[in-house]
Amino acid sequence: MMKIVLGALALTAATTPALANNWSTTDRDLASLSTSLTQNASGVAVSGFLRSSYVGWSDADVGGFSIDDAQIWVNGTVGDFGVVVQTEAAGNNGGSDLNGDGVPDVGTSDNTPGSIGVLGDVRILDAFATWNATEMLKVQMGQFRPAFLGSSARNENNLLFINRSLLGAAGAYRSQGVQASGSFGMINVAVFAQNGEDDGTNPNIQDDDLSFGFRASAQIMGTASANEGALGASGDPSLSVGIGYIDDAAQFRWDTVNGTQFDECIAVDANFTMGALSVGAEIVDMTGDDVIGTEDATPFNVSGSFVIMPDQLEAAIRYEDLDDDDNTTVMTVGANWYLQGHAAKWQFNYIAGDSDLDALDTNLFQVGLTVSM
Repeated sequence: MMKIVLGALALTAATTPALANNWSTTDRDLASLSTSLTQNASGVAVSGFLRSSYVGWSDADVGGFSIDDAQIWVNGTVGDFGVVVQTEAAGNNGGSDLNGDGVPDVGTSDNTPGSIGVLGDVRILDAFATWNATEMLKVQMGQFRPAFLGSSARNENNLLFINRSLLGAAGAYRSQGVQASGSFGMINVAVFAQNGEDDGTNPNIQDDDLSFGFRASAQIMGTASANEGALGASGDPSLSVGIGYIDDAAQFRWDTVNGTQFDECIAVDANFTMGALSVGAEIVDMTGDDVIGTEDATPFNVSGSFVIMPDQLEAAIRYEDLDDDDNTTVMTVGANWYLQGHAAKWQFNYIAGDSDLDALDTNLFQVGLTVSM
């Protein structure tokens, strides 16, 4: 089911004020995709970040360096309107074989375990216009990540681990469409419609309808942390919960090689912080037509972190169950050394995959540096 994302494991081993102060951490990042300038002001802001890492496979005694992301963002406003353009210069590795297994490595910028990125042609990730229709309602149109899974909306320089969760990576796709979002007390809602995936190039994908979906989140208690994990969290308990839905979810594919297509996906995620401790979880129920044999799947992950040295050192762990035919699980253990919060940090991750399929039983480590401007 998850062969291409797991292939990266086996073969090669975001930020603006939110619409309300009580938005959850991940939904603050979602709001940052719309604008980074004050409402009703005019101007242009340029920002970005670079993430580079070394990836090594302990069971193959090989490794290599990777440019994981090289992004430039341009945000502009005029009155109640804005424009967001986000570019990426890191991409596919061009068929290198760092682990020596005779198969070209998978190299993408979707931040999956073991993926190797290199600098290439600059491409557009996000390109959309925004309209602050009211103080509570915002509309955007163009190409963007949909508001479905909370972790997918977070920009790569603000991740607790070097890589996204595999669910987060699957949900961080871009497509053209329109989205309306707003804040209503403790409830935050976004509704979107985007293009389907039936472009005639993949016979396995038969989706000529628009893809519709929504996300609703609530800050149940406390104030949301500004970061993923426990860095900067207050001493009081904080709990945020979100639910997302996609109908005709052709683009949320577990397997991009075989064209796995689901009729609908329902996601639930939650994040809790208290002082130096954070706990997070996400689960997606997928139903529909999977061309590789399993029609339904319910993968999930659970993560936790603890700040050992305030504002400097945080340890984290994540467990992922892919609910695939090979009983595959992935465990990631990490440590972050913060020099300027998430804006400048070193990260170390050790990733262990366990599966009934021998090719998916692999261990790798990563050391990464992120610098944002």
